[in-house]
Amino acid sequence: MLNKYFLFLAVFLVLILVAFIKPTSSQFISKPVLIRDTMPVTDTAEKIYNKVEIEATFPGGDQAWIKFLKKNLNGMVATDNGAPEGQYTVMVQFVVDKYGKITDIKALTNHGYGMEKEVIRFLKNSPKWNPAFQDGRFVKAYRRQPVTFTVAGE
Repeated sequence: MLNKYFLFLAVFLVLILVAFIKPTSSQFISKPVLIRDTMPVTDTAEKIYNKVEIEATFPGGDQAWIKFLKKNLNGMVATDNGAPEGQYTVMVQFVVDKYGKITDIKALTNHGYGMEKEVIRFLKNSPKWNPAFQDGRFVKAYRRQPVTFTVAGE
């Protein structure tokens, strides 16, 4: 019986407190507030870094990159398209996102003879890379990659 009395008294006191406490202006907003000129940060609006603590890399390192080049790049494209004897370094730029996917591939040189097109084709078929790292997290970053073609004389 005494337990029921204390329970009743506790509930009664809570109801009285709720009824008589007036909210302050900081507890409730009387009108909705519209914030203009702001944009939520989403993956599509992610910053693309130019400089990072750790650059994006091909999985397996330089040796794996060379092996992938030898296996998948048509190194004879310049010769087949009549390029004069010499060495041609094609420079491409692309973005490696935080998941390692390559996008936005663009040739920065224009030697011709199909070399830039071949490097772009080759990169589109590349596996995922190890993403760049900045401020303790993986980030979307630009990467520049040279690819050298050699046309030997007869």
